[in-house]
Amino acid sequence: MAETERRVARKATHLPPEATSIPAARHFAVDALTELGGGPRDEIELLVSELTTNAIVHARTPLLLTMCRKGTRVRVEVMDDDPTPPRVNLRPDPLRPGGRGMCLVNALAADWGVNVNDHGKTVWFEVAA
Repeated sequence: MAETERRVARKATHLPPEATSIPAARHFAVDALTELGGGPRDEIELLVSELTTNAIVHARTPLLLTMCRKGTRVRVEVMDDDPTPPRVNLRPDPLRPGGRGMCLVNALAADWGVNVNDHGKTVWFEVAA
C-alpha cells in the first residue's frame, strides 16, 4: 500500500475538567503511544500533562485528547470549548509558580499551534517519533 493510502491510526478520549483528568491523560497517552508504534514517551507525557492542565485551569470545559501518527511524527491535540488561545510566555517569571506550560511545548515539540473556531480551540503539538 502506498504511503498516501495508509490509514492514520487515531486514538481519542474525552476527559472532564477535573484535576483527576491530568494523570488520566498521561496514562491514556502512554497507552496510545504504544498502540501507535512508539515515540518519545517522557516528552509526550510531559506535554500532554501541560496541555491538559491548561485546558482544565483556563477553559474549565470538558476536553478531547487525541493522538495520531503522521509519518515520522506523533501528533497530540487537546480540544476544549473555550476559543481563547493560550498565552505563550517564553520568558516566565522564575519567582512565580506556573506559566511554563506553553514554554515547554515551544521548547520540546517539533511543531505546535492553535486552531480556534466558534466552538472552542484545539492546541496541538507534534514530536518526532
